Amino acid sequence: MKNKMTALLALTLVSSLGATSAFATMPDKNDRPDFQVKGNYKFAVKFNDVSKDDWALRFITEMNSKGVINGYGDGKFQPSNNVSHEEAIVMTVRAMGLADEANALAKDITLDLTDAATVSDWAKPYISIAIEKGFLDAKTALSPQASADREWTTELVVRAMGLNEEAKAHMQDTLNFNDAKEIDADAVGYIAVAADKKIISGYTDHTFQPHKPVKRNELAVILCNAEHLFEYDTDRQHQTQGQLQGSLKTVSATELTFTTSTKQEVTYKIASQSYVFLGNQISQWSDLKPNMWVRVLLNQTGEIVFAQAKAVTPDPVEIESYASGKVIAYTAPTPNAAGSIAIVKDKDREKKSNRVLTLPVAKDVKILLNGELGKTTTFKADDNVRLIVIDNTVIQINVMKSGSKYDDKLSPETPVK
Repeated sequence: MKNKMTALLALTLVSSLGATSAFATMPDKNDRPDFQVKGNYKFAVKFNDVSKDDWALRFITEMNSKGVINGYGDGKFQPSNNVSHEEAIVMTVRAMGLADEANALAKDITLDLTDAATVSDWAKPYISIAIEKGFLDAKTALSPQASADREWTTELVVRAMGLNEEAKAHMQDTLNFNDAKEIDADAVGYIAVAADKKIISGYTDHTFQPHKPVKRNELAVILCNAEHLFEYDTDRQHQTQGQLQGSLKTVSATELTFTTSTKQEVTYKIASQSYVFLGNQISQWSDLKPNMWVRVLLNQTGEIVFAQAKAVTPDPVEIESYASGKVIAYTAPTPNAAGSIAIVKDKDREKKSNRVLTLPVAKDVKILLNGELGKTTTFKADDNVRLIVIDNTVIQINVMKSGSKYDDKLSPETPVK
């Protein structure tokens, strides 16, 4: 990633539920959205400097519940603090589901940066992962403690999504912002791609205000809305294995039942400490009604710790991703039971890794041959496949045969014939 501290992108990432602009001018206390507390529910705020009416409460709560952005030891979140370069990288790596991989590295790992000596020890493993995964350039100066501007942060996140080449293809795009001339020419493609993915928008005065640094609450919004676009692999599975969505059937004070996007009816217990939002308003479980769209996050014991609901199903922004590799095991689904598939991803094979990605297969899975439906219904071990994954369940298997080339960097939106 280039290290120029040039025009900084003041972007607003909007959530898939039409959230309040994350990067709009920070409202005065009296102008902030009113996150109502419904009924007699009393919200126990984890951080003593984030109130129930904080404009970024839902995003902070979600990213903290997932372990992406932690608080400080004094019980504070410090939402208005600027984020440094090294902090932004650490949080992005966590959002990608790579925290375990980073934590397995030594804190004194050698970094291939010209100013590696200035990087904090706690951040070195994460920065090493960012360099390894290709979304941070080696042999450059990072300026780790410098504030991460919005242009720099946008490039970081877009590259982390694997869209660097797509961004380069859009460098000549015309950005429709009043201060577009202040945006560095090398950042135009990243901004264009982020806008195309519907994760950014400008300020109400049609500017980006590119020189403003990113704050902690703003980065919570960035990563919350970009999260579903990161590549799905063994690490991503660990990050999203408890993240599901669907249509609510029943809810009580102790458990919730809903039908997932893959038509499975599931029931989960509600953890003793949990958070529920209607849209972006803090709420209580009794406010949820049948047929509401609901998205939940489970803890390691399979209990709900976070949920977001909406009365009307939002535009389809499913927790969808993709994965590709060589099949090592497959059990076909039946009319009464899901199947399963296990693959070794292409990137893991290149690194001679023995990590295996195992996923359930939907009962109505579509099987394609070289992108065409109806050409095959079977495949075998050692076949190369591309999987489309929704809610951690495979809904499409594209079998790549007859010398066809498979590009593992295809985006989840890449159409098939």
